[in-house]
Amino acid sequence: MKEFLLTLLITTTTLFSYPQCIEGKVTDPSGNPIPYATIYATGISKGTTSNIEGNYKLDLPPGKHKLTIRYLGYKTRELEAGCMGNTQKLDIVLEEQLYKIPEVRILASGEDPAYSIMRKAVAMSYYYLNQVEEYDCRVYIKGSGKFENIPRLVKKSLKKEGIEEGKVMIMENITDLNFKLPNIIEQNVISLRSTMDENDESPMQYITLSLYNDIDGIISPLSRDAFSYYKFQLDASFYDQDYLVHKIKIIPRREGFDLYSGHIYIVEGFWHLHSAELLVEQKMFKIKINQVYSPVNQEVWMPISHNFDIEAGAMGFDIKFKYVASVSNYNVRLNSKLDHSLYRNMLMETKANMDEINRIAQSGQNEIKQLVQKDDLTKKESRKLKKLIKENIDEKEEKKKDLELKNNNINHIEDSALLRSVEYWDSIRPIPLTFDEFEGYKIKDSIQVRMETDSTFRDSIEKTDSKFRWNKVLTGGSFRYAEGKHRFYYGGLIDLGHINYNTVEGLQYGMEFNYTYRTDSGKYFRLSHDIDYAFGRERMTNDFHLTYRYNGLKRAYIFADGGRKTVDFDNRTGITENLNLITTLFLKDNHLKLYQKDYFVLAHRMDILNGMDFFARFEYAERKQLYNHSDFYVYDPFDNDFTTNIPPVDNFNTDLVSDHNASIVDFRIRWTPEYYYRINDGVKRYRYSRFPTFTLHYYKGIKDLFGSDVDYDRLEFSVRQNKSIRRLGRLNYNLTAGSFLNKNKAYFADYKHFGTNSPFIISASAGNMFRLLDYYENSTIENYFEAHASLTNDRIVLKRLPVLNKTLMNETLYFNYLSVTGNKQYYEFGYGLNQIFLMFNVEVFVGFEGATHEYTGLKIGIPFVGRNGDSITIGG
Repeated sequence: MKEFLLTLLITTTTLFSYPQCIEGKVTDPSGNPIPYATIYATGISKGTTSNIEGNYKLDLPPGKHKLTIRYLGYKTRELEAGCMGNTQKLDIVLEEQLYKIPEVRILASGEDPAYSIMRKAVAMSYYYLNQVEEYDCRVYIKGSGKFENIPRLVKKSLKKEGIEEGKVMIMENITDLNFKLPNIIEQNVISLRSTMDENDESPMQYITLSLYNDIDGIISPLSRDAFSYYKFQLDASFYDQDYLVHKIKIIPRREGFDLYSGHIYIVEGFWHLHSAELLVEQKMFKIKINQVYSPVNQEVWMPISHNFDIEAGAMGFDIKFKYVASVSNYNVRLNSKLDHSLYRNMLMETKANMDEINRIAQSGQNEIKQLVQKDDLTKKESRKLKKLIKENIDEKEEKKKDLELKNNNINHIEDSALLRSVEYWDSIRPIPLTFDEFEGYKIKDSIQVRMETDSTFRDSIEKTDSKFRWNKVLTGGSFRYAEGKHRFYYGGLIDLGHINYNTVEGLQYGMEFNYTYRTDSGKYFRLSHDIDYAFGRERMTNDFHLTYRYNGLKRAYIFADGGRKTVDFDNRTGITENLNLITTLFLKDNHLKLYQKDYFVLAHRMDILNGMDFFARFEYAERKQLYNHSDFYVYDPFDNDFTTNIPPVDNFNTDLVSDHNASIVDFRIRWTPEYYYRINDGVKRYRYSRFPTFTLHYYKGIKDLFGSDVDYDRLEFSVRQNKSIRRLGRLNYNLTAGSFLNKNKAYFADYKHFGTNSPFIISASAGNMFRLLDYYENSTIENYFEAHASLTNDRIVLKRLPVLNKTLMNETLYFNYLSVTGNKQYYEFGYGLNQIFLMFNVEVFVGFEGATHEYTGLKIGIPFVGRNGDSITIGG
């Protein structure tokens, strides 16, 4: 009843507070509809967009309003509309834009005039990125589309989820958005509506992204490196109101999915974007992007219309989807740290602004003005102009002593967002529905109306949603209660993650249970229990894991684990269970070496400073030696023999794996300077930093504590970073140095082990793994240093070939180094081609001991053999 009254109140308020004023159709002189034309009331910064049928609707307060209607390829039109409270029909005809064909100018460099225009636009882009310090706006997004083709194999199952061939899917979103420099976004979702079960919150992030920057790895034609990736051609020029606009063709210099093609429109004198028609084409999809900018005050142009046309196809699926966004109610605040007068007076020197121009000349900024006003800008002058503008803006920015590292990107959904009635949407929707979209909403609207008016029907639907299903006993599944705050998960009688085989356990079968509870304040509780039975050695193992986050802002956790389980001697970086399963059954090669551990762990972690966390852990374990209990295999192509459950190391001391007890404490401090973060639902979540992460880790084996046999001290320091280097690619490096300060008594499980992928089938292309060393071969209690570096790029060698340059594959160069006291220095180089058919990796490596070449190896990375049974992360 409360929800119904709230919906009624919202609808009533909306209907009478902002009366519908004008509606109509936008056409060309022949009567053909013009889709996605923008109709904008400049005086109140409110606008809309016509739909694909040319129809539009705009709600305005009473009074006279100046409207600006524009669409690329047509002359911008201005007219006045008077609103007296009643809906008026106003059809609009736009005339075709007459382009001025550019005169042929032969420059000394032989360049097209577009290059001089683009040099100024690229140089000025840094100013326009920082021009507005903050703005508010309201965004309406409508997404609609349908599957053109669905494979027969999955048609029935998808139909149960409401997805059918030819059936229109629609989502709508109205959001009030606040943006602050450098990239702080607050979204308040007013209303959501969708024909799909999940209410998608839409690609709002694309609305706030700017073409003055690269977007998700796609290089902008206005980026500082644009001339290395694009050729430019001046196709035409025209006047839009009082502005001379240049139509520039964007031509990629090479094939590739990280480049645009199409046109951008640049305003003469100000050198900012007027509009854009761009295409991004990739292997499985292509996106057409249309943006229209408009002056929202005398100095600032902002995008008021976004269109994304998406066509995708893969594995028998074909889908077409369109997002249309109308942005209005702009309220902008200029960046108070910049001197905007420098850029404001670049067009002409009039008597009215001579005093300002003289001040600019005296301030030393005249060089920027002269370069911007120069007709033909050379490459050298362009680089100088970019540098001067960047220096001018950077020196105006105050250097804050205490950096504001909090990214206050907040996405808040109003409680009433999902309760809005059909009548509410019909009254407030700025872009009318098309006939297909209206039909797509019919079924859901009829259910929604009945849910609002028929309590018996509503109760039956809610009971169906929470009904227990017996098929989950077999396959497992999740059960959620209290709006998802409580969640129970059961792995099922057939839990593939708990079915395994190795020579020690034989066939292993088990299942998992877990319960989670989370609150809006950031607190989180999780309790899980794993039960497994090993048929080979006829033993059951089970262990529990408890995690409690008691302070989300400090990322403070308490951990408690305990039970019995079998563990790899290298339980951090050793071979994965799934990969060992494959090599054991199909290559008769049992790499995994195990021991039994009856244990209890208590640990605590929290942030002590921003970017710095402290971790403390205590473990008591009774470790027992295990032996092989099975010799089953499927195929033996290399005539191998299974090895014993002893690490295959020359002159290995078997006492290192004998039964013993261990009490161990370890402490870790990890620090990442200037670590930017967000706070979502009361939880601090780190985002990025331009600095590496430094880690200091200390391990202590405590003799005689609870009968402990171990006595050692190990100290380890590491530096790691994953960063993008412009035009080179993504660099990932990890440097680790360590020493056993005391090694009175350490068992093999306490040794320092080094990650490797020795089989020709590997589990991942992670950059911090050796490829050609054997498992346990270099495990040590001596001093050690290891280094790993990888560079991933879309175009190193093979991706430059025409047949491969439009695929989603990428290439990686690897370097790995290891130094252990008493052993020869080892290093290896490698090349990898990743994401072949989106799944597989192929790598070639060579390894050296000292100056001697010792190894050459081909590696094939496959999915579903990642750590802990998870599929691998494809690509370096």
